[in-house]
Amino acid sequence: MPHIFYGKQTGDFVILDEHESRHLRVIRVSVGQKLFVTDGKGNLYNCELIELGKLESKAVVRNVEQTEINKLSKITLCIASQNWERLRFLLEKAVELGVDELIIYKTKRSKLYIDKEEKIRLIIRDAAKQSVRYLFPELRIFRDMSFLQNESMKTVVLHQSGRAAKIDDFKGSLRIVVGPEGDFESEEINQLSQVGTFLNLGKKILRFETAAILAAGLSSFLNGKI
Repeated sequence: MPHIFYGKQTGDFVILDEHESRHLRVIRVSVGQKLFVTDGKGNLYNCELIELGKLESKAVVRNVEQTEINKLSKITLCIASQNWERLRFLLEKAVELGVDELIIYKTKRSKLYIDKEEKIRLIIRDAAKQSVRYLFPELRIFRDMSFLQNESMKTVVLHQSGRAAKIDDFKGSLRIVVGPEGDFESEEINQLSQVGTFLNLGKKILRFETAAILAAGLSSFLNGKI
């Protein structure tokens, strides 16, 4: 599969930003060459590059097709992390696995990542392009656990204290909540218990990113995301 780029449609053209323009230069794309560009909303543009700049590039659209649409089931992965590299790794894998929404939230034992939103969006973009995904996951970042206010969603909390997980737990629309490396505090566990089912993924003690990848992978496979 050829390289996939990200761009924003403006009339008969797509505009590629500095990040994408750098990618174009790295792989030595020149003016006049064909490009495949996605807007991250499920559309694929067959284009021809007409301008290559350092801060911005431009391509003319030859045709467009909708290649991905939202499916009935929605997988949301909610992540709290103290370690940036582990968070980054988990974000990449979640995108590859077809997670529909990524929520990064703050607990007492995790960091706040609002200041890294732009970097996070680039990680999501690059992971989506790498896995040839045209519909990028939504991203929301919270300063606390207020994302839990949507109590209508089926929610599972990955935690060693929970009951043994079953295959059916991962079928259908699902919100998966994973805590930080140092675990939740007692008041946070009480808050989560009001809206979610605590699930234990097995006999081994898994790192938070391993547990999240396993749960997201199961849900994605069972719901036809991958």
